[in-house]
Order: sequence, then C-alpha cells, then structure tokens
Amino acid sequence: MTNYTDEELMNSVGNQDISAFEELFGRYERRVFTFFYHMVPNIEEAGDCTQETFLRLWRGRAGYTPTGKFSAYIFQIAKNHFLHEHQRRKARIALRHFDGDNTPGCLQEQVASYDGYHRAMAHEIGLAIGEAVASLPEIHRMVYILSEEQKLSYKQIANILDCPVGTVSSRKVEAIRKLRKLLEPLRDEVLGKDRQVDNSEVGK
Repeated sequence: MTNYTDEELMNSVGNQDISAFEELFGRYERRVFTFFYHMVPNIEEAGDCTQETFLRLWRGRAGYTPTGKFSAYIFQIAKNHFLHEHQRRKARIALRHFDGDNTPGCLQEQVASYDGYHRAMAHEIGLAIGEAVASLPEIHRMVYILSEEQKLSYKQIANILDCPVGTVSSRKVEAIRKLRKLLEPLRDEVLGKDRQVDNSEVGK
C-alpha cells in the first residue's frame, strides 16, 4: 500500500478497502490532528475532531471524485467539521503553539538552539506567537494555518474555503501584517536583551 498515491488509496477506500483506509489514516492522522489542535481549545477535543473527520471520510467514500489532491479533500472535510462544531458550541478559539517556516515563528527558531537563557526566551516567544495567532480573525487564522502549518497551496486553500485565490493571498498578507505588528514589541525586547547579553560577554 505504501507505493500507492493518496488518490489511488482513496479510490480503493471507495470500494470499501479497509487496508487502504488505514494507510491514509496513518499518513494524515497527525496532520489533521495538528490542524484541529491549532483551531480548538484542547488536545482531547482536537483528537475527537480528528476521529470525526476520518469517520466522515469513510462514510462519504462512495461520493469521492479524484478531481484534485487528496490533501485538499480531507482538509475540506476537516474545515467543514470545524465550522459545524464552532457554530454549534460557540467554541472559544485558543491556539496554544505555532511554529512555521518563513513566519514570525522563525523568531522562536533562531534562539531555540542557544543556551538556557535563550531557550527560556524561545519558550516565551512561542507563547507570545500562539497568543498573537489566536487573536487573528478566523478568516485570516485559517488561511495562515492551512498555508504555513499544512503547506497547502493558495489554490487548494481557495477550494477548501470556497473563495478566489486572490482572496486567500490577501488574507495571508493581512495575517502576516497583523502578526508582525502584534509581535513588534516582543521583537524589540528580544533584540534589546540580546544586545545586553552580548555586551556583558564582551566585558568579561
């Protein structure tokens, strides 16, 4: 099964192939869980949403049409489930951790490998980034997570959110702009502390 593409496996799932379904679950369970963990308040709820997503995938197997990437298809299911749960429970969004390449999360990565002082700083930065992303409007936060965390293309995200590619792009730009503004005081504080540490090292 490992040599089959996601789309080929999903076609087999449509024929009630349990082994193919288990292979897809193994490939995507962690990614789907990560998506929900960034969108719902806690680990337990993220796990429940992940299980429900794969249940919906199985129940709707007969209606699958391979018109695009399977990754976009399953995140479409995940997004729909999230919106349903969000509306039904009026859940408070609490994204606790966030770390992505070419995002404000890089600020955390830059100091994570240093000494104890800098590791403590990295933890503080991680919490601040989580709070900043959590404060984004939902339309910006979802685009940001699907793009940076799940590495989906703008076209795939546009299909998931049912909006033009240009809208996805503008929402991503706006999300980054807001995050940079929110994290600017922290950036200045980190740079200031680093200068103090560097100066103290020079004086030894």
